[in-house]
Amino acid sequence: MDLKPYGDRGLLLAELSDAQRTACLNRLAQALPAGCEEYVVGYDSILLLGPSIACDQQFKASIRSFVAYPLVNAPEPDFPRSHFAHSRKHIFEVYYNGADLEWVAQACNLSIEQVIELHSAPVYTVRMMGFSPGFPYLEGLDPRLQLERRASPRNRIAPGAVAIGGSHAGIYTVASPGGWHLLGHTDFPLFDLEAARHAHANAQEVFALSPSDQVRFQPKEIR
Repeated sequence: MDLKPYGDRGLLLAELSDAQRTACLNRLAQALPAGCEEYVVGYDSILLLGPSIACDQQFKASIRSFVAYPLVNAPEPDFPRSHFAHSRKHIFEVYYNGADLEWVAQACNLSIEQVIELHSAPVYTVRMMGFSPGFPYLEGLDPRLQLERRASPRNRIAPGAVAIGGSHAGIYTVASPGGWHLLGHTDFPLFDLEAARHAHANAQEVFALSPSDQVRFQPKEIR
């Protein structure tokens, strides 16, 4: 782990191992350390923000104590044991009628039914969120479905589109351009724009998902 000042009010916890990242997220979910007002989760880093933490040596020392063995919570039905003590569980119904479903099946030398089965079988973990508000990068995609992103991104993808790109699955939360392969869609809203307009709204009121949450996809009949 490397601690780096990030501007005048940030401290970047960089080059975290998975175990260190898990331990930090577990403890941050319990309580923010004194001096830290908020944090942002990256793929292998965590950015802590506060008025005077960037160069505070005592704060840096206290952060190192955060990095200990990860906590483990009890398993729940339909979900395996998670290393994240505060991981929430979500099941999203998916209509597998995406524009790229047939192409993905051909590219992977699979049937459409096999693509759906392989995509809906895993329990995914939200590694981080970004690109657009609340867009989840989901770890756990079956290697047989891992493809390079589209050579030519689409100009507009509708919110709720369920897609794959590289080693991740994802869900588009707002209308936006995108280069991932579209397998289907879900009607469950992942981003609440009206809630986001309120100054005192918290993240769970605005976003359906948070880093470390677990996600499963449940196939629904194509309408």
